[in-house]
Amino acid sequence: MKIKSLLLVMIAVMTLSSCSMRLVDFTVISSKNVNLNIDRAQGVKTEGKKSYFLGLGWNIKDAMDIALEKAGPEYDLLIDGVVRYGSYPFVSTITVEGTAVSSRKMVAALGETGFQEWLKGETVLTQENAVVISE
Repeated sequence: MKIKSLLLVMIAVMTLSSCSMRLVDFTVISSKNVNLNIDRAQGVKTEGKKSYFLGLGWNIKDAMDIALEKAGPEYDLLIDGVVRYGSYPFVSTITVEGTAVSSRKMVAALGETGFQEWLKGETVLTQENAVVISE
């Protein structure tokens, strides 16, 4: 009888417990097709994949970091990206694919003034044009 009670308590605790975690930090993200006027020819196709036992601690950031590290140390932006989640018995996977681009190369190619002009022509959220909405 004690084993049944213990099992029932363990199931209740597991069912009623929960946790939350940060999934990913983004500098730029959109689910819409946006033309950033970036020379994609300068980018490198890359893919990062991370597996988690029992799906514990999974997040997109790890796979994204792996993809950028595979591209090279000078790449810091991922454009035209796709994130895939896979669930298998005892294992969860996150795969991130995209084109890695170097923002430093963009600034060097355009020059600082040209880069600032490029930013003005794009819809980029900055502290100057941010709007805070409160309830």
